[in-house]
Amino acid sequence: MVMGRRDLGEEDSQNVLKKMIKSVGRHGRDLLLLAGVGPRLREDDRRVLEGIIFPYVVVQPDLQRVLLVGCHWYTWHYEKLLAGTDVSTIEIDPTRKRYGAKRHIVESVEFVDRHFAPGSLDVVMLCGVIGWGLDDPEVADRSIAAIFEVLRPGGVFVISISDVPAHLSFPVQKLGALGRFTPWVFPPLKAQHHLCTGELRDTFYFYRRP
Repeated sequence: MVMGRRDLGEEDSQNVLKKMIKSVGRHGRDLLLLAGVGPRLREDDRRVLEGIIFPYVVVQPDLQRVLLVGCHWYTWHYEKLLAGTDVSTIEIDPTRKRYGAKRHIVESVEFVDRHFAPGSLDVVMLCGVIGWGLDDPEVADRSIAAIFEVLRPGGVFVISISDVPAHLSFPVQKLGALGRFTPWVFPPLKAQHHLCTGELRDTFYFYRRP
């Protein structure tokens, strides 16, 4: 019994040490973010979003009221990348507010229409959210329906999914609310959808509200 307790104590100590190291790393990263020199996620979907989609939006005079859905440590600089636009963020986890825009809403995207008037947005981007927290198909459908309401006619809806079973348990393309949108060929990519490299098969889809 004594040996078992000592072994358990050593295991607990190791777990505590791992948590401390993780916490120090997280706080150190956040300090870098505050200094404006934080890390970035080096995945192909983020390269497409940050290097192709954002720059296109910034220079379009009719796509200036932007809403980004979902925040994490790798979104800390997105407001800067969209400088010159009227950008807002929405995220259900209150601890991630620090990774959002100055105009940030702590809420589920399902209720986005409580915070924006009908037709008041030019662009909504729902990237890396479905299958990464937004996992219920009914909630996803209601969320897309709410996004439809806050977008103006002609407004742009960008959605990205990780097209692997571990993160996509239902067919997003068959959601009723998504059928209300019109597929749109995104000019820089000359396609309505774009498959990124990588094991997660991250795929962007582009739509406009009729």
